[in-house]
Amino acid sequence: MSGERLGPAEWVNAGLRALARSGFTALKADALAKSLGVSRGSFYWHFADVGAFHAAVLRRWREIALENIIAEIDSATGDRLEALIRRSFSARSNLEVAVRAWAFGDAEARAAVDSVDAERVRYLRKLLIEAGVDTAHAETHALILNWAYLGYNLSSRRPEADELRSIIEDLSQLARPLRRDSP
Repeated sequence: MSGERLGPAEWVNAGLRALARSGFTALKADALAKSLGVSRGSFYWHFADVGAFHAAVLRRWREIALENIIAEIDSATGDRLEALIRRSFSARSNLEVAVRAWAFGDAEARAAVDSVDAERVRYLRKLLIEAGVDTAHAETHALILNWAYLGYNLSSRRPEADELRSIIEDLSQLARPLRRDSP
């Protein structure tokens, strides 16, 4: 990128790539400047300090991990709950894992993770109620789905495409209200 003018978005995107690849310890001005082929001064032109940069990285993660997904699902046609489950379990997120690891030792990252989790559960609860799950069970089902998603991202096991399709179908069915055909 040498010779190009970088804005804060380029720095944040480089930070997200470094975070996903190497963890939160990679979020250092010197290392990022080197990877972008610019001086460290460029970093401080856009961010008052590393803390301001970290806040910008966490805001962008929130957009990627929550806001963009909700917007995508809200504009989807058909079964939005199934669309969300399919989307969530169709890709692994090294970034999700890296942000959560960062949150173990950093209060700001922990607050961001807690906020995203709360919003995810709230959104899942809404979709579950729309799908017919009673209000009393929707919160529990939402928590279980969120925990399943997090566990899936933390697992080193990678299911084959057919198995993953089956898992997604099963999760979609488990999330729905039980059908009682008996009199």
